[in-house]
Amino acid sequence: MLKLVVPQLAALEEASEAAHISPWWYGGFALFVLVLLVLVTVILGKGRPHS
Repeated sequence: MLKLVVPQLAALEEASEAAHISPWWYGGFALFVLVLLVLVTVILGKGRPHS
């Protein structure tokens, strides 16, 4: 399993370096997903009892 994952991770890292994507984009995207998940959790949690 590890033999399959490592080359894919290396290729992904090389592709991100070739595209000159800033690490800030990764952090911003992660923050966006986190906020989105929190909003969905809060919206869907309305009206449900917490026991």
